[in-house]
Amino acid sequence: MEANPASSGGHALSLRVMRLTKPAIVPNWPLLADKKDYCGEELIGQRDKDITTIPKIHNFPYGEVLTVPQNFGSIYLGETFSSFVNVQNESQQTVRDVVLKTDLQTSSQRMPLSNPTGQAMVSKLVPGENISEVINHEVKELGGQLLVCTVSYINTSGEKLMFRKYFKFQVLKPLDVRTKFFTTQDDEIFLEAQITNTTPHALHMQKVVLAPSPLYTATDLNFLGNGESIFGESDYINPDDTWQYLYKLTPKMTQDEKSNVKGVSSVGKLDIMWLSNFGEKGRLQSSQLQRLIQPQGELVVTVQSIPHFISSNEQFQVVLRLRNTTDRKYNLHLTLRQLPDSGLVWVGDIKKVVGEVPPCSFLDINLDILPVKSGVWDLGEIGIENLVTSKRFDYPSVGQILVGLT
Repeated sequence: MEANPASSGGHALSLRVMRLTKPAIVPNWPLLADKKDYCGEELIGQRDKDITTIPKIHNFPYGEVLTVPQNFGSIYLGETFSSFVNVQNESQQTVRDVVLKTDLQTSSQRMPLSNPTGQAMVSKLVPGENISEVINHEVKELGGQLLVCTVSYINTSGEKLMFRKYFKFQVLKPLDVRTKFFTTQDDEIFLEAQITNTTPHALHMQKVVLAPSPLYTATDLNFLGNGESIFGESDYINPDDTWQYLYKLTPKMTQDEKSNVKGVSSVGKLDIMWLSNFGEKGRLQSSQLQRLIQPQGELVVTVQSIPHFISSNEQFQVVLRLRNTTDRKYNLHLTLRQLPDSGLVWVGDIKKVVGEVPPCSFLDINLDILPVKSGVWDLGEIGIENLVTSKRFDYPSVGQILVGLT
């Protein structure tokens, strides 16, 4: 922790601030030697005397010795900042009405950590006595921050004195979180969250949960059917490693409501919890994730039913849903077009009268297809005409299917 040049010199009281943090393991740099080497026995003897090594496991890079941090260390966003603040009377006089106040100054605000009203902590402090307190604060902002400690008291002459110390520290980012949204042709929404460990040590990931907004329900796709995590038994993410989490979002809105929504929609927040080396807890909550909603067309065509796999020369059926998103009635005529060199052939009439589709409603139609060649094929082009307005809609591809050998 770095102190401001302002000091308590000339005052009856002294102020000390110490950060409360867990110790660190002293790394052991193994000295590899063999008795046959030059001075081998002497080197092995020195290695065996090294207190940082574990007996009989001399080549292990960590030992049994812990060290108390000699400096302020690193503070990461989402962790709890804890400090011990002590005021000592080092003079030969008794002082009165001692007030100790601590504040945290960030780039956006100044918040009291202790004694916000500025009340006296003790009525008098005799020589050699001290007062102390422990402050805890969950760090929620990145960048430089300033711990401001203020001490005031009344000396034996009745004069009110005050001094202040400043301690500056940097808050670092422990995790880098990036998100992507994917929307399928069936209006299924998937959220991918990529989380990278930017600290120099491994983190134990306790929880990564998507808390959906009231507009959506979320399904966590990061667990197998037996409840086991897709990341296996280990929950430790190493430095610079990236883990990918996947969630499925289901809108609670009806199709009519979705067709009227435009612009940006709030999806929810990611809640992330972890433990660092010695079990220090950390927690981050992302800002509200927002998804850009693409406006729907007047007539939306989706595949409701299609086989995942079919053998060649085995006729199958596809169910298409034609959704009218407008407030006007549609009278539809369907035209099926064969793709060049396609392995699929439409069965039956390639021109069909679909009929009327009421406003904000849909109609399902069944189409028969015969696969004649193996491979992955597009179903073909579909043209639809609204006979009421003579407006045409073209859909180059509505889906694909895998055709295998018979």
